[in-house]
Amino acid sequence: MSQIFNDKAIANLKTTVRYIAVDLSKVLLAFVLLEALLQVTAREYTNNVFDREFTAGHPIAVSSPGNRGPVVPIKKAPGELRILGMGDSTTFGTGIAAEDTWPAQLATVFQKNGTKATYINSALEGYSLKEINNVYRNLWSQYQPDLVVLAVDNNLVSMTWFRRDDKSVTANPYLEPIAKSKLAGLKNQFKILATPSWLKTNSQKCLYFLGLANNNMKPDVPLGATLALGWQQADFPPDVAERAWKQFETDLSVLRDSVVADGRTLAVVYLPTRFMAFDGFSDNEQQVPRQRLTIDAGKRLGEISKSLGLPYVDSTEGVRRGRSQIAQKEGRFAPMYIKFDTVHLDKDGHKAVAEDLFGLLGKSNQPQ
Repeated sequence: MSQIFNDKAIANLKTTVRYIAVDLSKVLLAFVLLEALLQVTAREYTNNVFDREFTAGHPIAVSSPGNRGPVVPIKKAPGELRILGMGDSTTFGTGIAAEDTWPAQLATVFQKNGTKATYINSALEGYSLKEINNVYRNLWSQYQPDLVVLAVDNNLVSMTWFRRDDKSVTANPYLEPIAKSKLAGLKNQFKILATPSWLKTNSQKCLYFLGLANNNMKPDVPLGATLALGWQQADFPPDVAERAWKQFETDLSVLRDSVVADGRTLAVVYLPTRFMAFDGFSDNEQQVPRQRLTIDAGKRLGEISKSLGLPYVDSTEGVRRGRSQIAQKEGRFAPMYIKFDTVHLDKDGHKAVAEDLFGLLGKSNQPQ
């Protein structure tokens, strides 16, 4: 009897294993077919590595002083126009190459117009205005920039508010030695695959579309792009957005004074969120309810800049114009932002910002 039972058990086990093998083969085949399709139709999902060395597969490329991009000597060359770009992760260039950030592209625009221009991208992810001012005074002011430009996205406003009482300055993590590991090396070997990134991104889209994820802020951690837009939420104090903007104005005036003390002028550019710049369904993949927003952040920043005597440009129209021009001249759709992101501009978005800044500063600023 036991032998019969054992024979049946073994037969059942073999059948189960066979079914599992068939199912795994189907999954593997589906993965291979999906990967092949994505490699042809959606290459932007490949190389989607974000770590200490790469941002969306692009080398971080932080130089020894701490700027993203090539090393720039402290002493300027004769006839050189030096651009200092300041900001947070958007200016830093999350998701794009160092040479595609707006400080680099602004230098290129100047060069095409006959000016010997160089750039310093001093931005870092998660910076607040106090940190930007601290790093400017203690480091970048020594590099004698001719143009000092602060790019403001909504995250910078919320971070400046959230860290208003911080006394310390965030250390640049890219200046620390990188501990090599076999796991990191293995991950880089698979960065060419598009399927993992595609599955992750589209599953997140589905969660927002189905209402299983939302944009609510934590009252004790009011971080995100919507605070600067006057986000309304039942359990969120209604005056926080106004207080955040007031704090931002105070800290911006301190940064202005630091720049003016060096005999320079601080210029400001606003970087809009995707869901405010455009109305398309694909431009609001996180389903942000715009009816709950009460502040025009670009207009508010313009008013603050005017009150502080700062040259200012709102790049909302520039980003819109950039998308339209690319469609007309190149026949392609330009998101202007990295995929599934409401804040961080892509290469085309940064180009639009650079062109706006050249329109603001190009004629009046020449090397000394």
